Amino acid sequence: MGPETVALIAIIVAAASEIIGLNPKLRSNSVVQLVLAGLQSAFPKKK
Repeated sequence: MGPETVALIAIIVAAASEIIGLNPKLRSNSVVQLVLAGLQSAFPKKK
């Protein structure tokens, strides 16, 4: 993967994070929080 590709991916992730932060319906304010919330709902803890 070249440096141009890495830079493009970083820009896309940053832009997606900003768009998610502007959306009032989402409590998450970053891509990582949104992914973690999705994983927690998909794989709940077993009691």
